[in-house]
Amino acid sequence: MLGTTRPTSDPLPDPHAPGPFDRARPRVFVAVAVAFATNLGSLGAARSQAWASEPGLVGFLLLLVAPAALLFLLPRRPALAAVLSVAATVAFLLLGYPWGPVFLGPVAVLAGIMLSGDARRARLIAWSGAALLAGGVSAVASLIAPRVQQALTDEPRPPRSEWGPGHGPGWNADDGGWFLSPGSLIAAAAWLAVVLLIASGARDRITRRVAARAAARATAAERERTAVASERLRIARELHDVLAHSLSAINVQAGVGLHLLEKNPGQAREALSNIRDTSKDALAEVRTVLGIVREGTSPPAQDTLHDDAAPLTPTWDLTGLHTLADQARAEGLDVTVELAADVSGLPDHVVGVVHRVVQESLTNVRRHAPSARRVTLRVTRHDGVEVVVADDGVPAAGPVEPGYGLLGMRERVEGAGGTLTAGPRGGGAGWEVRAKLPPPSDEPETGDTA
Repeated sequence: MLGTTRPTSDPLPDPHAPGPFDRARPRVFVAVAVAFATNLGSLGAARSQAWASEPGLVGFLLLLVAPAALLFLLPRRPALAAVLSVAATVAFLLLGYPWGPVFLGPVAVLAGIMLSGDARRARLIAWSGAALLAGGVSAVASLIAPRVQQALTDEPRPPRSEWGPGHGPGWNADDGGWFLSPGSLIAAAAWLAVVLLIASGARDRITRRVAARAAARATAAERERTAVASERLRIARELHDVLAHSLSAINVQAGVGLHLLEKNPGQAREALSNIRDTSKDALAEVRTVLGIVREGTSPPAQDTLHDDAAPLTPTWDLTGLHTLADQARAEGLDVTVELAADVSGLPDHVVGVVHRVVQESLTNVRRHAPSARRVTLRVTRHDGVEVVVADDGVPAAGPVEPGYGLLGMRERVEGAGGTLTAGPRGGGAGWEVRAKLPPPSDEPETGDTA
């Protein structure tokens, strides 16, 4: 039976797969949180940084640029969002407002860029924005360091090449000037890189999960399609075997009845009786197949094809081979049944394959070898199970219309792990079908057993 295989490793992330920040809800949540944190945090930072002025209206508007860019420019305009958030941050610092909370805005925007849009493009823009932010903040620190140092000292000092805390009187940790030291700037750049690396890793992990779920859905859909196709094939084989065998027998008996209707009414009556019995058995078998399709639903109350409820799974017994032989004898064939003594304990699924091979073989004798008079049916068990159906007829003249009988037999036998050969008999006239099945086990090897 056809199937599918599970990938041995996680699927590679799709660079074009959407990220979590492509949805508006997470962007809204982060933008609102960043807006509150930067505005309230900057008010508090202004009190701890003596050289910084408290943000006014302009400062608050600059702090809202990054949340607005996160909310309205992602994921369509990530480059513009990065530039605007960095520019607003640099302007905020140049105006002498406090350092610290202001960096939440551009960091959130760069992380949002990493988590939205095309993955490859997002990484390029996010890292470029990080470099732009680091360069802009370093430039601002270099520009305002002398001014801050002068504001924190008791007396003006001439310009000097060194800048940052520790290069003059009045610098201490309480002044907040440590933000301008080279070590602090390097540490801030390192933390920014860590944030972007975490965002990039989260993007890859989320993308892998999405790809795995999509692959699982595709695999499940493929398995369902395969199961449906296999079930359709199995039902087609069942219906073909039942109807082809029964209708072939009915056709032969009807011809006999018509031929003997006036000459020998007794034999014509017998032929009609055989037609009745064959059609009844065919209806019962078709009802069994349809019961399997119904998967356990009870038959409708008005269904009177048979007194008993239709079985939902076929059951097989080697006595059915004698029934097939009796039907063939009623049509004028001399059928010899040879069953080895050790085949009585064959598992049900093996008996089902044997039954269908014999049934289809006898049907082919009626259809393609009308001159046949003798048929030998032999089932033996030696290193497996062997089924042989041989006749002495001559194939009908002219081209034979291809059908599904031989194909169905081959599929059944090969589905059980065996081989099937069909062709002229060696050393004499007639046709022989030979099926070899492996030593039977307690369970069927495939889901298609009958």
